Amino acid sequence: MGNQSDANEQLVRNLRDRIEELKRLVTNLTEAATLSRDKELSWSYALEGNRDGVWDWNAVTNEVFFSKRWKEMLGFAEEEISNHFSEWEKRVHPDDKDSVYADLNAHLNGQTPYYENEHRLLCKDGYYKWVLDRGKVMSWMEDGKPLRVVGTHSDITLRKEVELENQRLLKELREALANLKVLRGLLPICSSCKKIRDDKGYWNQLESYIRDHSEADFSHSICPECARKLYQTVMFCGKKNA
Repeated sequence: MGNQSDANEQLVRNLRDRIEELKRLVTNLTEAATLSRDKELSWSYALEGNRDGVWDWNAVTNEVFFSKRWKEMLGFAEEEISNHFSEWEKRVHPDDKDSVYADLNAHLNGQTPYYENEHRLLCKDGYYKWVLDRGKVMSWMEDGKPLRVVGTHSDITLRKEVELENQRLLKELREALANLKVLRGLLPICSSCKKIRDDKGYWNQLESYIRDHSEADFSHSICPECARKLYQTVMFCGKKNA
């Protein structure tokens, strides 16, 4: 009986030691996980301090962490966006998808050191917002395929609108020049209204553009419209004085 009792006590002590060992292991793992999570949050908060949205994509499961700022940028509350790749994918403007996937796949395939693309995303209010999307593969699978991709979204709507407006104006200027018959020699400029005259009535103030982009000189005279106005005024004044 004594031997059996000693054996039972030893078994109990071993079990207690094992339980304490498991508790220490759980504590260490919890602390490690907390530390890792704190580092991730610190990194995320640091990026969001620049008003950038943060995304963290598992390229295998297609789960994505979208930061609060990322969602706010598109007008959504935190609970209105799920943690899935489709939340971003379905909002990319149809005209931008080809370039987006070309740039993204180039990076995932190791052809570029990082991913970068400017594209439009659909907001909650139904309007599109321009974003600068940048990211980089941070870890890989054993077979060399991308596992974790981390990146940011920056709102570039104002800058992009100015850029597109400048492109539109430049296009209009070029089209106007293409319709002008004379690009070398003399261009008739009205000395009154300062507008270019041509046979089809292209009356645009293009002096600066033409001077910088062509070999044209300018001659000044009065256009027919201004001539009618001016001479009518002179004739009227002459009759009145008479």
